[in-house]
Amino acid sequence: MTVLRQFAGFYSKAIAPWAVAKGELLSVQRLRGLAVLMVLVVHVEDIGRKLPVMADFHSTYAMRVGYSAPDLFFVISGFIMTYVSAGGTFRPKRWLLSRVFRIVPLYVLFTGLVVLMWLYSPSMTMGSGSHDWASALKSMLMLPQAGLPILFVGWTLEHEIVFYTIVFLVMRFSTLNALPWVMVTLSVLALAKWALRVYGGIDFWDYHLFSLFIIQFTIGVGVFKIYERARAWGFWPPFVAGCVLLLLASIFADSGQLNREQPVRVLSFGLAYGAFMLAGLTLEWQSRTNGHVPTRRDWMVQIGDASYAIYLTHPFVLASFGRLFKVVSVTPFGAVGVVILAGLTTIGVGYAVHVLLEKPVIEIGKRITRAIA
Repeated sequence: MTVLRQFAGFYSKAIAPWAVAKGELLSVQRLRGLAVLMVLVVHVEDIGRKLPVMADFHSTYAMRVGYSAPDLFFVISGFIMTYVSAGGTFRPKRWLLSRVFRIVPLYVLFTGLVVLMWLYSPSMTMGSGSHDWASALKSMLMLPQAGLPILFVGWTLEHEIVFYTIVFLVMRFSTLNALPWVMVTLSVLALAKWALRVYGGIDFWDYHLFSLFIIQFTIGVGVFKIYERARAWGFWPPFVAGCVLLLLASIFADSGQLNREQPVRVLSFGLAYGAFMLAGLTLEWQSRTNGHVPTRRDWMVQIGDASYAIYLTHPFVLASFGRLFKVVSVTPFGAVGVVILAGLTTIGVGYAVHVLLEKPVIEIGKRITRAIA
C-alpha cells in the first residue's frame, strides 16, 4: 500500500498541469501548437478523400501552405535548441539525457507498434512504402534514411536528430558562439550539394547533413541571435514581412519530393516562419514589460505542449478513420461533420497520450537525469 500511495502521488504530480516556468517563451509553444494543427489539417483532408463525396477534394491550403508545417517545426527547433543551450553552463550528460527522455521513449513506442503491424502484414505501414529488416531497424534507431521510415512522420525526427547532434558537438568542443557559423557553413554546403545534383548530375547520400532543411534550422538559430535586438522593430514589421513571405511561398514554392526539396521552399517558408517567430517573441516581451505576466497555460499553449504526442499518434487515429470512411455513406454535409470529428478525436487522443504517458515519462527522465548528471 505504501508503494501504491507513493506511485499515486508521483503520477498525480506528473500529470498535473504544467506551471508557467520562469523564462519560458509561450509564444514559441503556441507556434508548436500551430505547426501540429497545420499537419493535422492536411492529413485529415487526405483521409477525408476516402469518403466518396470528397474523393476529388483538394484544398488550396493543403496544396499551397499546409505541407510547410515541418518547415515551421524546423525553424522552432533551431531557435529553441539554441535558447536552452544558452542557459548557464553546458553539461553534456544533462543535455543528452534531457533530449533522450523527451524524444526517444514515445517515438520507440509508436514506431514499435508499426513494426508489429508490419510483421503481422507487410502492407500495414500506413503509407510509408515497402520495408525490410534494415529499414525497420533504422526506423527504430531514428537513423537517417533516403526514404520514409516505417512510421512515416519520423522523417522529420531524423532531421531533428542530425541538428541535435550538431548542436551537441559544437557545445561540447566549442561554444555557442560557434553554432551560427557552423550552421551557415552547412547551409552553404547544402545549397552547393543541391546545385551539384541539379546542374552537375552529381548525387550522394549525406545522412541529412547537407539537407536543405539545415537552412531552416539555421534561420531559427539566427532568430535567437537577433530576437532581443529586434524588439526595437516592434511587432508589425516582422509580422507584415512574414505575411508577404508566406504569400510568395504559397505562390512560388513547391513541396518537392522527400529529400529533393527546392531552395525556394526552404528559404521562403523558413524566412516567413522566422519573421512570425520574431513578431510573437516581441509581442510576448511587450506584454510582460507592461506587467502582464502569464500564470496559466492557454489552450494553444497546451496544444503546443502536446504537439509531439499528437504528431506521433495522429497516423494511427486517422488510419482507423480511413478504414471507417471506406465503408460509410454520407452526404456532403455529413462528410464535413465526420471529417471534423476525425480531427477532434485525433487531438483528444494525442492530448490524452501527452498527459497520461508523455508527461510521466518526462518527469521520470528529470529524476534520472538529476541522479546521473
